[in-house]
Amino acid sequence: MLLAAGSGRRMRRAKHLIQIEGRSILSRAAGALLGSSAEEVVVVLAPGDREGVSALGALELRGVRVVFAESPDEGRAASVRAGVRATAPGAAGLLIALADQPFLEAADFDALIRAFGAGAGGIVHAAYAGERGTPVLFAARYREELLALRGREGGRVVILRHPGEVCAVALDPARGRDLDRPEDLLVSRSMQRTLSIIKPDAIAAGKLGGILQHIEDAGLRIVAMRMLHLTPERAQEFYAVHRERPFYQGLVAFMSSGPVVVSVLEGPDAIAHYRTVMGATNPEEAEAGTIRKLYATDVERNACHGSDGPETAQEEIAFFF
Repeated sequence: MLLAAGSGRRMRRAKHLIQIEGRSILSRAAGALLGSSAEEVVVVLAPGDREGVSALGALELRGVRVVFAESPDEGRAASVRAGVRATAPGAAGLLIALADQPFLEAADFDALIRAFGAGAGGIVHAAYAGERGTPVLFAARYREELLALRGREGGRVVILRHPGEVCAVALDPARGRDLDRPEDLLVSRSMQRTLSIIKPDAIAAGKLGGILQHIEDAGLRIVAMRMLHLTPERAQEFYAVHRERPFYQGLVAFMSSGPVVVSVLEGPDAIAHYRTVMGATNPEEAEAGTIRKLYATDVERNACHGSDGPETAQEEIAFFF
């Protein structure tokens, strides 16, 4: 089911009616669900929301069913109840998604469905850079608990009651971002997240503060950060792709020699941008003003690491967060 009954008070108009590339975000989200392996798609709108029905356009004819929330003022619980009641009683699971995540793709919903089908847990939710988010897929046994929600309560209440039944599936944060504020509409699809590691040499030299400031001055937002000390085993796992390279053992020894700071950076084209901000792997070849030119020791002790592509970024973020 897709919940789109929110008023979008921070927007000039209801969020689900906002157009992106010629389509309403409601239509984009419903279309992605329709393209997934979900057996039925139910869209929940606020009572009397005829504009929302119109925004779906031809999707209604392709099998998207519209129902209306039970109360316009109660909050999300009324939308959840309406959607649950509208789904087939024999459904194995109930997938709850939000219309204000218009960049999710059918493959993202299918990743949750596959994990659920494989028995990963009775509740399977999306995770973005280690943070819990929507969509969420609930096993049918939670149907009555979802129908008992009231007021502003959402599926999170049910999740908190059953921590041992919960499984997270990492999805691309760039696709999972929601539209909550007017300025969010200005963010293009090039918005990305990437992993940064400030290495033991820079930490030992007291350069952490300077590097973090350099990152923020470059326009990258730090959305998650932690300090840790990698064991040799964890370093081997992280750098397994280099296992056959001659520098592998030295790299593992170096990365487990002292504390590191790992962080998730966000910004337009963050992956390529951060690699430019870091500079060339060899600090002697790095451009003036880059992190490695300013803070690195040599080609092996080069102060920082950054993901080299979207798939790598997703994997590396999930490794630490």
